[in-house]
Amino acid sequence: MKTIKSILLGIVLLCATTLSAAEKPKIGPDVLNEVSKEIADLLKSPSFEVNEEMNAFISLVVNDENELVVLSVESENQLVENFVKSRLNYRKMTTHLEGSHFKVPLKITSTY
Repeated sequence: MKTIKSILLGIVLLCATTLSAAEKPKIGPDVLNEVSKEIADLLKSPSFEVNEEMNAFISLVVNDENELVVLSVESENQLVENFVKSRLNYRKMTTHLEGSHFKVPLKITSTY
């Protein structure tokens, strides 16, 4: 009886480690283009005046409900940081990307 339990425990551990080490499928360039367009649409028309070009790097992850979660915004301007967080945080994506992590460059240019 002990040997059967030991063998079953070994099989369970083997299956668990194999499943946890499985690679997630790669995201294709067409999906990344869709995501870029969705993020660009969400960040259209900033609520503040843009007199000069502003740059930022946004670190995002997609949660289980397919919502964007902003992890960090690297920018010299606090307005840009607040703007990005308010526009992107917990917004639903139409593209299914659960568990994906992105680092997106952002450039805001003057409209004048």
